[in-house]
Amino acid sequence: MRLRKMHAGVMVQSILPWEEEHLASLAAQGSAWVPLSSIGAQGQVLGEINSRTYAIRLRPGVEIVDRQVVVLSPPEVPRR
Repeated sequence: MRLRKMHAGVMVQSILPWEEEHLASLAAQGSAWVPLSSIGAQGQVLGEINSRTYAIRLRPGVEIVDRQVVVLSPPEVPRR
């Protein structure tokens, strides 16, 4: 998936068919927000995408570059 930086925030610029299908299946299961990570060795979670609306929420302090490529991440497990 590729994100686009806009004046009002961040939005999805392009999405692969398998990502769209995966988000639709998660939405059907009731999962609203899915983590998004950077690609590469660090693979840091940058924020999350709403599986129904494709709205993007970045984590505090996270900046992206215009047209940045990100990947869907598995859900984070809360630490005890």
